[in-house]
Amino acid sequence: MSQIVKTLVDLVPRDGSAATNATKPLPANLHGVLGDWAVVGYGINVCSIVLSVIVILATIVLVFRNRSLIARPSMRISTSIAACDVIYSVCQMFIFNNDYMTKLSETRLRVMLWIMSGSSVSFVFLSSCMGIQLLLTVLTRNSHWATVIQPYYEVSSFFLAFLITHPYLYIFEAVMWIPSAQVYYLKDADVSTSRRNLWLIQWMWIFMGIVFLFFVAVFTYLKMSQVWREASATHGAPEKLDLLDTATLNALSEERKKYIRSVTLRVTCYPIIPILTQTLLVVGNLLAAPPYWLFVLSNVLPSTQGTLNFIVYCMNPALDVYRKSLMTRLRGTRKKREENFGKLSDTESTRHLPSPSLPSSAYSAQKDDYAYV
Repeated sequence: MSQIVKTLVDLVPRDGSAATNATKPLPANLHGVLGDWAVVGYGINVCSIVLSVIVILATIVLVFRNRSLIARPSMRISTSIAACDVIYSVCQMFIFNNDYMTKLSETRLRVMLWIMSGSSVSFVFLSSCMGIQLLLTVLTRNSHWATVIQPYYEVSSFFLAFLITHPYLYIFEAVMWIPSAQVYYLKDADVSTSRRNLWLIQWMWIFMGIVFLFFVAVFTYLKMSQVWREASATHGAPEKLDLLDTATLNALSEERKKYIRSVTLRVTCYPIIPILTQTLLVVGNLLAAPPYWLFVLSNVLPSTQGTLNFIVYCMNPALDVYRKSLMTRLRGTRKKREENFGKLSDTESTRHLPSPSLPSSAYSAQKDDYAYV
């Protein structure tokens, strides 16, 4: 594994003797088949754990300073994903230790398999919740329904994910660790039944989540790009026209354009992470004998979820004010906050996405589109 769960009929003889391989025997050492890649995986997982903890602590501090941030779905979902990443990465580090996994009892193997699978499916469900939020607020403009369901995103994602995957605790006849292949062996009477169960317990949900998020990412990018094009073609002035000369208006217009470009990219990043980290994992589990490069990538890429989530978290538009304030302090300078454009006020940054940086005409027509974060 490390999340590659499959029936290894080619590696485990039916008579229960020692595992063999059709080509050559693989060593059962500390890092198993992964070898040096396991060391790389250790480093990536440690990085993900540290960054995920930073996300969780940062959210706690920011929420104490500004309670309105707790109402932002993107903040809560990113923090919940960070918790999933911590769980997954800790389990992944144990799995990279081939000797440790070999010594575990069947019960502990089942529990670890369930925890890893549950956290993986929770990650996809949480990302899908962000996709649903984008679908309702940006693509279909059903903000009312988004407001109704968004408080339940985190609880429902965790509950459903661990409920769906809990059959790992009892459904197979036996669960063993194969050190020569560094994967779980899920013994069952019939191979086709075992594969069906695996698909229903875990991989179907991850696959559907990836497909859903792919279409959401594409259509969200297209929609936000359309807003950017409309804003680029609009030279509408801010509310107090008589206070600004032509040169100032043109400069502010360019600043708005840059902000909308950044928002377009940042919003699209939310559903992209599961596509990057989970696609090869699903493909590897659909193949009876995945090639070695796919085996390595399907182990290593999911370990990067915490790091990628940290990057997207730092790009969250809700944190623009705090990020700019931090940069100002680091540079040792104090700048006055611009009244209407440029830097956002705390209240504005926690209520609407690009409101201070959009031209008045573009924002007034699309205001509901940006209330989702």
